[in-house]
Amino acid sequence: MDIREKFSEDELEEMFDEMLDETGEPARVGSLQFSPSEVLHNCDPIAYRIALDEYVDFLQESEDEE
Repeated sequence: MDIREKFSEDELEEMFDEMLDETGEPARVGSLQFSPSEVLHNCDPIAYRIALDEYVDFLQESEDEE
């Protein structure tokens, strides 16, 4: 089954953000703190989209192996 049929774009993005936030440290600027997903999404949206697409491809490959 196509992973994009199983999950909505919002769900895939949320899953990706959770993975990024679980594997990375928060970024601190003064007294402010930002999650890794927030930093990547806002500072380099192209890199964010590429990484998200790679994550979705990984999920699809895992789905296909099952």
